[in-house]
Amino acid sequence: MTGADSFDLRRLRSGIKPLRLYWYPRLRSTNDQAAAMRKRGDLFAPAVVLSGRQTAGRGRGSHVWWSGPGCLTVTFVFPIDEQLHPHHLPLIAGLAVRNAAAELSGDDGVGLKWPNDLLFAGRKLGGLLCERAWKADLVGLGLNVNLNPGEAPKELRGRVVSLNEIKGSRLDLTDTLITIAHHLHGMWKGRPGYPFAAALKDYDAHHALIGRRVTVSNGDERSVSGRCEGLDEMGRLLLREGSMLRRVISGQVKVM
Repeated sequence: MTGADSFDLRRLRSGIKPLRLYWYPRLRSTNDQAAAMRKRGDLFAPAVVLSGRQTAGRGRGSHVWWSGPGCLTVTFVFPIDEQLHPHHLPLIAGLAVRNAAAELSGDDGVGLKWPNDLLFAGRKLGGLLCERAWKADLVGLGLNVNLNPGEAPKELRGRVVSLNEIKGSRLDLTDTLITIAHHLHGMWKGRPGYPFAAALKDYDAHHALIGRRVTVSNGDERSVSGRCEGLDEMGRLLLREGSMLRRVISGQVKVM
């Protein structure tokens, strides 16, 4: 297949090495497919599970991920890194994808919203779903590349943005995926020489929540509110309410 909104699979297989490519024209969820393949012993990491069209993408918790034409839906699979806790995965992966998106768009204003979103000018550019399954770290990514926000569901219009809007021109999906794969693989491969503390400092340099008042809810537990002061040494969100500093490990964030 060729064209800005399709993939040149031959060039892609060569460009993402040493990651293996597992291509599907249509899938319900690339993360679900990757996990099922690992369970059967049919997928070897590092790898990329790529779908031309995802019909039932998952977000965190009960959320779903809508993807229209021009949206990249893919799961990267890496050998498990025992030094990373599961809640560290979206921070490391998010930083790598943010750096790739800034390079692709030519705009360093691409930001991060803890724990798993990419933003630009307050609008959502992409989201990650990171999971640990069958001795592998799965990094699911939905990224708006050449998406027309006007074609999004009504409730999302005005809340999403695409790389082509930021850049001012359409991007080639094959080149886009190759660039993201290089950033992610480089982050995982370079981990021994890139301490987690350094990654957290770099994350906070692009953290869109710092200085904002937010509320974090987590299932049936009581919500926590405060002004965001960034991340602590374990990647927990720091929220200050008066003299009290709260540390939040996960949850759904709402900016107040």
